[in-house]
Amino acid sequence: MRAVCALGVAASAVQVTPLQKVVEMLEGMLAKSKDEKHEEVVRFNTFKQWCDDTNNAKRATVKDEKHSISKLTASIEKDTATIAHLDDELARLNDDLAAWQGDLKAAAGIRKKENIDFMEQHKDYTTSIDQLNQAVESIKSHSHDAPQSSALLQLQNNKLIPTSAYRVLQAFLQSGDDGVPEANAYESQSGGGVGVLAEVCRKI
Repeated sequence: MRAVCALGVAASAVQVTPLQKVVEMLEGMLAKSKDEKHEEVVRFNTFKQWCDDTNNAKRATVKDEKHSISKLTASIEKDTATIAHLDDELARLNDDLAAWQGDLKAAAGIRKKENIDFMEQHKDYTTSIDQLNQAVESIKSHSHDAPQSSALLQLQNNKLIPTSAYRVLQAFLQSGDDGVPEANAYESQSGGGVGVLAEVCRKI
């Protein structure tokens, strides 16, 4: 009997009380909370490090982009000034081109008119030379006599023959043998008349 009682006392001595169970439960919760806190601190520090690294990288990128913007802005301003200068130069060159085209057109008109005048003058000179050559050949080839007015008929209205030369030729034809006023104009031996006509032809 005594042994049974002693055994009952020992069993009651090792039995856990409700308070101890609460304490044990609280200690377990505390340990679990500490573990969770540690894990949360690690996650937070990891995230904070990522945020810091990202922030630093973004700051560096923003700094570089601001520097690039400054360089590009300066380049744009320079190019804008260059464009304005080139626009002014282009306007000046267009004005010069328009003036040169006007001068070229005017020069072409002048050359055209001068060419027309030249062709007309060339035609007149050619006609005059032909007339003089014909007169020379006429004096050389005709052996019969003809009045002096016939010799001057072709030449008296030709504006290209100098007045002085015409007067010399007229005086020569009027000065016949023995001083007769109506001298023979086409004498076969009148070399002086041929010389006068040849000289006038050469000058033309």
